[in-house]
Amino acid sequence: MTDDSLDSLLSDFWNWRLQQSPEFATMAGSKLYNHILEEFTEARFEADFEACKVFLARAKALGSVVGSEEKEELEFFEAEVETFVEGFPHGGYFFPINYMEGVQVDFQRLTEWAPPSDLKDFENVIARYRLFPAYIKQIVGVMQKAVSKGLTNHACSMKGVVDKCREHLAGEIQDSVFFAPFKAVNELLGDEAGSKVQEEAREAITDGMRLGFSILADFLEKEYVPACRKDVAVTSLPGGQELYKACLRFHTSTSLTAEEIHQRGLEEVKRIEDEMRIIIQELGLKLSLEEFIKQLRNDKQNFYGSAEELLGAFHTIIWDRVDPQLTKIFKAKPKGALEITRTPLADYPAAFYIAGTSDGARPSKLFVNTHKFDSQPKYEMVSLSLHEALPGHHLQGDYIQRDDWPEFRKVMEDRAYSQAPTRFPINTAYVEGWGLYSETLGHDLGLYSDPMDRYGHLSEEIFRACRLVVDTGMHALGWSREQAVQYMMDHTAASKENIVGEVDRYVTWPGQAVGYKIGQMKILELRKRAEQELGEKFDIKEFHEVVLKAAGPLDLLERKVDEHIKRTLSS
Repeated sequence: MTDDSLDSLLSDFWNWRLQQSPEFATMAGSKLYNHILEEFTEARFEADFEACKVFLARAKALGSVVGSEEKEELEFFEAEVETFVEGFPHGGYFFPINYMEGVQVDFQRLTEWAPPSDLKDFENVIARYRLFPAYIKQIVGVMQKAVSKGLTNHACSMKGVVDKCREHLAGEIQDSVFFAPFKAVNELLGDEAGSKVQEEAREAITDGMRLGFSILADFLEKEYVPACRKDVAVTSLPGGQELYKACLRFHTSTSLTAEEIHQRGLEEVKRIEDEMRIIIQELGLKLSLEEFIKQLRNDKQNFYGSAEELLGAFHTIIWDRVDPQLTKIFKAKPKGALEITRTPLADYPAAFYIAGTSDGARPSKLFVNTHKFDSQPKYEMVSLSLHEALPGHHLQGDYIQRDDWPEFRKVMEDRAYSQAPTRFPINTAYVEGWGLYSETLGHDLGLYSDPMDRYGHLSEEIFRACRLVVDTGMHALGWSREQAVQYMMDHTAASKENIVGEVDRYVTWPGQAVGYKIGQMKILELRKRAEQELGEKFDIKEFHEVVLKAAGPLDLLERKVDEHIKRTLSS
């Protein structure tokens, strides 16, 4: 017997998570540690590893004494912690900075996650600015160790990073992105207190932020970038074969090999292209697939004429066409608000979703890249809306904010992807698999009656199928970066500029891009199994409820669906 309880275990774990990563705590909506930064040293990650082994031991001890409902929660908890424990030996923390992630682009997000609104909040921001140089020295220390071990990024993963750091050193303080949160401080605190806070902020930016970025830029320019690996494959690094296997397991939550994933990708690309050819025939066009794609690329009528037109299209699809129909296939609509807003800069995807906080203080947001309105295909909009908003990431993200769920299941650490597999899970295959599966629900909702919308769905899907081929091709099968770009040029309608950016992302985050299609294929497989075995007893709403409740690794999802089938058959 044990005196421990599941509630105390989960509470201890969550409090420990927030304490170990104050930045994550800020993202999760907690203000407890908004005045400090995480420790970024090998010793800290080793301590995390030891702590996680203790949490796992406590969980194992509870396994024999808790009831069936608690046992289910325990399964998800063990999967959460085991992910970090299994990934720790691969040293993901040796890769903390790349062109998509790192302090040069992420540090400013802290005040986006927790906009300061009173004196204490502003003092906390200033305190973090003052701690920044010491934090940078820790990051540099870990990256110097990485260089000595031969564990470095490829040069394409570091493009523009030094320039971005230097950018933070240039210009007037009041024009700095780090001063932006302080511009309206007088309105909140009054002129006297506000002016004092602004002066402290200026000093902290000069002596803290700018000093830190100067140290980082010099190190990257003189030591790190010259030492970047020459081969795009992560498998070219010491221990790289095992690292890539671990990355695939982290992002797919399966034991599929690179060769198996590659083959699945080739098969999916062929299947999707065959379906595309059928649509071309349906449109009455006597064009090859290649000719049709070229025609789409070159016809400006297929793209938007203004930022306002693009935003309006999202609003119409999401709120007028999708939202009213959701209860046909789901038990309930999301309770939390969803704001549709613009991305602050052009260097973002076409659209992406950021979940709000469970207390509703920060609403969920769909960010739309209105800067590139004239490159967003109209025929892909239905599929994109289904994936990023409803019933994709917003419905799923809202579902996990259930009052009866523990905090570790409500908040995914949507940052530091490059530290995989040495981090807690982001459940790539489940979360992105659900997003991609949601695109297929356009058929259930009658949204693909227009052949071009249906083609757009296939166009989005083939992009994800190509990722299976290209990611494994580069990291496991000897493909060059140029070979990867050409494959995607041959099989997708995307521009070369877009594809080069995508391929560089796959180089930088090994295995991440394969999670989407692997997860979608598993959910479709489980739906087909449930439909076949249950026959007339199959209820799409009940199936979706089971899937939504099983947010986590795919093996647990499969087990929950199988239990649902067995339960339904015996009822």
